[in-house]
Parts: sequence; C-alpha cells; structure tokens
Amino acid sequence: MIARARHGEAGFSLVELLVATLVLVVCLTGVALMILYGTRLGATAREATATTAFAKAQVERLRVLPRASPQRQIGGSLGTNLADHFERQGRYTTRWQIVAGPAGTQNLTVVVIAGNAVGPSARLRVLLR
Repeated sequence: MIARARHGEAGFSLVELLVATLVLVVCLTGVALMILYGTRLGATAREATATTAFAKAQVERLRVLPRASPQRQIGGSLGTNLADHFERQGRYTTRWQIVAGPAGTQNLTVVVIAGNAVGPSARLRVLLR
C-alpha cells in the first residue's frame, strides 16, 4: 500500500525547519555580537575612568609640592619621558609639562597613557599658583 498524504495533516516540512533554523542562527549571532560590543564598551569606559583618575591624582600631587621641587620646574614634555616630568605606575605612564602662566602662575598639562596606546588616554590642564 502507498501512504497518501492526508489533507490538513499537522507537522513541519523540511524546508520550514531549515528556515526556522536559519532565523534562529541569525538572531543568536546578533545577540552574541551585541554582548561582545557591550563588553568592549565597558572595558573602554573602565580604562577612561582609570586614566582620568590617574591624571587628577597627579595634578593634586603636583599642586601641593613646593615650587622649588624638581617636578614643579618649568619644562617637561607630553610626548617623551623627561627626567622629573614623568612617572610610571604599572601599565600607565603619566607625563606633565609646566609653562609660565600669567602673573607668576604656572600652566600645568598632564597626560596619562594606558599600556601601549598610541595617544594620550586622558589630558588635564590646570593653572597652578
């Protein structure tokens, strides 16, 4: 006997199953990419917060030093490590430059570079008395 398909028979065909599987794979790939992007964004935000905190801490350390200390002397570079005007703390490099400001003040610029980044991750400029 030959089995005949009955009209109105319930079930899925192979084509319907393949289409449903393809839709599921596309959706799961999108969710996985969003999770990956969110993780990277969170890591970038933590890095920015840490470098800004290092820069603020360095500004406060320099602000309380007497003007005669070597770290508060005019000079420094934001691009290279010069004696008395840079500091390494773990994977962070902090550089600062001091230039003469108006009425006996000093303009201080601090940059913090994280790891092997190409440019500064944080930059702060303040006026010191």
